[in-house]
Amino acid sequence: MKWRPPNLNFKKMAEKIEKIVLLGFKGDCCGRNYNRILIELALKRKIELICVDYGKPKNILGSPSLREMERLIKEKKVQYLDLGNPNDVKKYDNLSNIDVVFVVTYDINHCKCARDFLGKARRIFIEKPLDATLRNVRLIENFPRVEKIIFGYDHYLSKFYPFQIQINKWSDQGIVGKVQEIEFRLLESSIVPPYRIKSLDRGMIYDLFSHGVAVATTPSRWVYPDPKILKNLRILKVEAAQYAECEIKGCTFAKIDFEIPIGEKYVLCRAKVGKGIGKKPEKTLRITGSKGKILVDIEKYNFTILNLKGKIIKRGNLDLNYAEAFLSAATDFGKPLSQIPGAMTLEVAKEMIFILDDAEWRKEPKGKFPRYAVGSNVSEIEAIIKKKIGGK
Repeated sequence: MKWRPPNLNFKKMAEKIEKIVLLGFKGDCCGRNYNRILIELALKRKIELICVDYGKPKNILGSPSLREMERLIKEKKVQYLDLGNPNDVKKYDNLSNIDVVFVVTYDINHCKCARDFLGKARRIFIEKPLDATLRNVRLIENFPRVEKIIFGYDHYLSKFYPFQIQINKWSDQGIVGKVQEIEFRLLESSIVPPYRIKSLDRGMIYDLFSHGVAVATTPSRWVYPDPKILKNLRILKVEAAQYAECEIKGCTFAKIDFEIPIGEKYVLCRAKVGKGIGKKPEKTLRITGSKGKILVDIEKYNFTILNLKGKIIKRGNLDLNYAEAFLSAATDFGKPLSQIPGAMTLEVAKEMIFILDDAEWRKEPKGKFPRYAVGSNVSEIEAIIKKKIGGK
């Protein structure tokens, strides 16, 4: 069956054809959130799309297929630069007058890729985390007005964007009262597939906990994390484990307790993230207040507000087209940062690395990870960790 891009309706695009560079075309994240949308825009002659990666242009999810992508390249509907080909490397080095660059490569290469386009691109968006190491950030941070060019991006923040806008109103109304506790769960029943081992080798603290930090530290009246909250965030406890016969080096389950300042006090936050857990995905946010609770089910794209007696006060849906909303706003230079769903300042993205490094350093037990069977529930994994820590 011939691959067809989705029929998307971008409300506003610039009148001129914009030049877009997509770094990491073959990756899992591009396959889910970037390729179809950007290729559709290229086919509609809204943008000039340049996809960059290593090797044949076969996306890992098969969308588009290798045959279809080769046809699009041959017909010059899109461009593809293979950085394993010396001739294409020269073309890559000579790219200029770029409107937007999306960096969706392995995290260890994020800042190196962004540096290639400083002075060449008007905007650069880097998928979370900003980079695997803080040292690499030095490659970009001293460029003049770099904070006006480079932005971080987290697709979970993008999913929460319409919900976060509404929180402003609920906060003013005091629907759930003062926030007392926040819990974030991002638990996947699937294990790390072979093609993602390299990108997820550092473990779930860097991959999944970063989403929890972003969501928990975005207060009312903001659409991305508050740098003051991030700088004062306190990691309390980190427990980690790994499913049996895992092929990555890092942990595949992490339970992180941390505190964030809200008003004049610190609020306890709990994050539980991991892979190979349970029989089905669990992706939720729970905000407990003095007058009620807000429950957000990210898997089902909905939210519910309850009072103290458990009565439903409000219900609603999140935006299913979060990737479209982000890309539409990111390629619209009339949009300020506060109106680009999921985007964050360079300062915020950098601060996130400090937090992830701190959490990684604090994880217990030390040494080899305790192992759990794929499909174990959270309680079973926590018991395994407790036994390992107690048996020191």
